[in-house]
Amino acid sequence: MILNSDKLDVIDYVILASIKNGVKKYTSIFKNCKKTNVEKFREHVNELEDMNLITIDSNESWLTRNTNPSIILKKDGIKFIEENISKVQEQWDLLMKDFEKTS
Repeated sequence: MILNSDKLDVIDYVILASIKNGVKKYTSIFKNCKKTNVEKFREHVNELEDMNLITIDSNESWLTRNTNPSIILKKDGIKFIEENISKVQEQWDLLMKDFEKTS
């Protein structure tokens, strides 16, 4: 599957960068997506799932999967990040710089 990185926007890259850097809980990733409402965030997560880049960790309990699931990279997601590491890292660096300003 060839994925066009131009189809993704900043929110998608922040989600992928968060997961790559160990932030896997749904609510924690959402907090990284400043200026995004819940519905829009959910749309982005669903689109990334539809693109076969991420999935909900099925090893967690039903309650956790349905309240604050961990989101993990699928094989295509790992490959996408490796191929687009500069864009993913750039969004992570911007996020960390913004975090440092607010701390």
